[in-house]
Amino acid sequence: MLKVFLVEDEIVVREGIRNSVAWEKTAYTLAGEAPDGEIALPMIQDIKPDIIITDIRMPFMDGLALSRIVRKTLPWIKIIILSGHDEFEYAREAISIGVEGYLLKPASSDDMLKALDKVALRISEEQAKLRDIENLKEKLRDASSLLRDKWLGDFINGRISGTSALENGKDFGVDLSSRFYIACAIAIKPSRGETARQGDAGPLAAAFIIKSITEHYSSCVFFKESGALFALIVKGDAASAAEETAYAIAQAVIYEVQRDTGCGVAVGIGPGVERAGEVPASFKAALAAAKSFIEKSQFKIADAENIAGSAAPLPGLPGTVPYKDAHFSGINGDFMFTKLKYAAKGDIDSILEEYVGMLGNSFDENPMFAYLVIGEIIMTVSRIVEVLGGDINIISPFALTQHEVSELASSKETLLEKLRSLLNAVIEWRDAHSGGRYQAVIMKAREYIDINYTSGEISLHSTANFVGISPNHLSAVFAQETGENFIDYLTRVRIEKAKFLLKNTAMKSADIAYETGFNDPHYFSYIFKKNAGMSPREYRNTGK
Repeated sequence: MLKVFLVEDEIVVREGIRNSVAWEKTAYTLAGEAPDGEIALPMIQDIKPDIIITDIRMPFMDGLALSRIVRKTLPWIKIIILSGHDEFEYAREAISIGVEGYLLKPASSDDMLKALDKVALRISEEQAKLRDIENLKEKLRDASSLLRDKWLGDFINGRISGTSALENGKDFGVDLSSRFYIACAIAIKPSRGETARQGDAGPLAAAFIIKSITEHYSSCVFFKESGALFALIVKGDAASAAEETAYAIAQAVIYEVQRDTGCGVAVGIGPGVERAGEVPASFKAALAAAKSFIEKSQFKIADAENIAGSAAPLPGLPGTVPYKDAHFSGINGDFMFTKLKYAAKGDIDSILEEYVGMLGNSFDENPMFAYLVIGEIIMTVSRIVEVLGGDINIISPFALTQHEVSELASSKETLLEKLRSLLNAVIEWRDAHSGGRYQAVIMKAREYIDINYTSGEISLHSTANFVGISPNHLSAVFAQETGENFIDYLTRVRIEKAKFLLKNTAMKSADIAYETGFNDPHYFSYIFKKNAGMSPREYRNTGK
C-alpha cells in the first residue's frame, strides 16, 4: 500500500477527496491531511508518505514552497499539485520543482485515481531500473571518481591529516571547510534468498539511491568506503544544523533503500566535532555503531554518541544497541511491552484497566483468564527489568511464588492492588537505573504530548524544541524506541481521551473534536473511525 498525504486549505475540497475515493478498495491509504503547508510539513516528516497531493494557493506556506522543501528533505516522495488555476507560471514552476502531476479543480475521484496510478507506475519503474546492474554501474562510474573516493577514504580513516585535507580537497572537487562536522557510516545488508547477481545489485542500487538523496544537500560529502559500506561527512555552521541534516539523510536513506531494494540498512551517526582532523574519530564511532546494528539485522539509525556513552552496554538500555522487544504470545504483549517500557506512574491505572478490562465477566467464571493476565504482566516487567540488569524477584514488593500469585486472583480488588504496587516498584526502579539520553527524551516528549494534546498547534517541531533536539532526531528516536511514530502516538492519546469523553460526558462529537486537539470535526470523525473501527456516535452507543 502506498501512503498518500493530502494538503488542502478548503475544507469542502479536502472532505470531497477524502470521502469520494474508496481508499480501502485501492492500492493507497490516506495517511494524513493538513490545511496548509506549515502544519503539513512536520506531519509529512514523521509519517513519510509516498505521495503528497497539495493545493498551490494556501495560507502560511503554499504548495510550491512545501514542494520545494519536501523535494530537498524527503526526495523519494512524489508530489501531485492540485490547483484551481490553469496558469502557465504555476505549471512551469511546479515542473521545475519536479512534481509528478498537475490536477485542476474540481478533480473527480476518477481523475484523482488516474493521477495516483500514474505516479505509482513511475515508482514501480524506478524500482525496476534499480535492478539493472549494468545500468547502475555505468551511472556510478559517470557520477563519481575512483580517485576521489580513495582520497576521501584515506582521509576519513586518518591516513591524511585534517590540514592536508583542507588544503588539497579542492583538487578532488571536495570542500571540507566547515565550523562543524558529523561523520556517518552507512552499512548495507542484501536481503536473504537473493541470487549472487541480485545480491550484487543491492549495494549498487543502494549507492545510487544514497547519492541521489545526498545531492540535495550542498553541505554533504558522500562516497563509497568499501564493499557495501558507504561514508558521509555532514558539514554545518552549528552543531544543530549538522545534526538536523544527518538525521534527515539517515531517515531518507533507510526508507528509500529498504523500499526500493529490499536490502537492510543501518546508519551510524558519529559525534559532532569542530575540526577536520577529528572527522576520522567521528567516523570510527559511527562505523562501530553501524556494524553493531547491521550484524544483528537491526536496520535503524545508530547514534554512536549514545552507544559509546554507556559504561556498561546492555541490550535494551537506552543509549546502547536497542534490545529487540520480546514477542509475547499472550494478551497484546508487544504493545504492552512498549507501553510499560516508557510508562510513567500516572499511566499505571490506565494500563491495568486495559489489561483487566479484557477479562470482562470471565474473572469470576474462569480464574484461568486472571492467571493469564498476571503471567503476562509479570513476564513483561521481568523482561524490562532484565534488560536493565536487574532481578524482578528482588524488586517485586511481594514474592513471585506460585502461592502468592494464586492469591492475586482471589478478587479483582486484590489483583488490582497487588499489580499496581508491582508496576509502581518497577517504574521507580527503572527510572533510577536508566540514565540514557533516549529514555529521558522519550519521557519528556511523552509528558509534553500528554499535557498539550488539546492544542491544535502541537507538532513534531514544537515537541522537539521542548526536549532540546532536532525534529528529525526526535522522529527517529521516538519511532525506534517506542515502536510508533510521533503522529501515531499523538493521535492515540487524542483518540483515547475522545473515547473517555464520549463514554462519560454528554458533549457533542464536534465539541469533543476541538477538546482533543482536532481543528476539523469531520477529520476527527474520519480519524476516530480509522483508529477505533467505528464512528464516534457508534462508539458512544456501544454497551448501552
